[in-house]
Amino acid sequence: MKKIIVIGGSNHDIFLYAHQTIKLNDSNPGYLKDSFGGVGRNIAENLARLDLSPTFITAIGKDIVGKEIVESGTQLGILFDVIEVLSTPTYVAVVDQNKDMLVAVAAMDDLEKITADHFKDKLEVINQADLVILDTNFNQNVLEYLFNEIKIPIYVDAISTHKAQKVMPFYQKMHMLKLNLIEAKTLSHIKCNVKEDIEHIGSYFFKQGVKQVFITLGDQGAYFFDGVTHRFISGRKIDVVNTTGAGDAFFAGVIYGTLNQINPLSCGMAAALITLKDSKAVSPFMSQDNLQQTIKEYQL
Repeated sequence: MKKIIVIGGSNHDIFLYAHQTIKLNDSNPGYLKDSFGGVGRNIAENLARLDLSPTFITAIGKDIVGKEIVESGTQLGILFDVIEVLSTPTYVAVVDQNKDMLVAVAAMDDLEKITADHFKDKLEVINQADLVILDTNFNQNVLEYLFNEIKIPIYVDAISTHKAQKVMPFYQKMHMLKLNLIEAKTLSHIKCNVKEDIEHIGSYFFKQGVKQVFITLGDQGAYFFDGVTHRFISGRKIDVVNTTGAGDAFFAGVIYGTLNQINPLSCGMAAALITLKDSKAVSPFMSQDNLQQTIKEYQL
């Protein structure tokens, strides 16, 4: 089995669902659900549920939520390497009547206190792995240190247009980069009006040094480019419960497919579909069997 290291964020996800069209500057009726989140943590949990047993390096608070994150993840097969901070980062999202995120606030100031020194004693273990998955939650100095010192293939999740800008100087050090279309357009400065424009965006990142580019296109599907072939997979119509976490599941599915020599776009789309049908950022129904079943059911 390949040894996978995930380096990224963990947080407490709180989702506020509106019953009807949201009125700004007013109180809106709805309901609340909470779960554990963070892009790195979501990817690690999805990988664990796919029996890939990742090691997860993350910052977690000295609080009850932090303890529960570690305990629940360990039970699933995640091996934690924790950097302790005062409080576990918290992510609050308001979800509209269409189950799309309207706005979110990420309270993650403690992550800014993490420095490159926190990773110096971890480098030997990291470089003994087969690949490392890196999200963009840590600060610029930490990310620069990791890109310069990690010698194994680096798989990057952009997370957001704001956070992704921190890794723009390091395209040549990326084996794989996963973005959504908004992030891809913003970072490439290429407008996207037709299908061919997505290919131009993919070519742009490849020319910058990224070996494999994956771009999620919402309900339109996803795209992949490796310098040789532009590939698309169309979206599938389903009853969406929650869109948060679908991109993280997609990336985990891509990695699962890559390591098992199965079409990574098919695996990524199947993982996203499983997650879209669940209220949590990571579906408890994620598994190898369910992934394969979803690929067959939706002819991915």
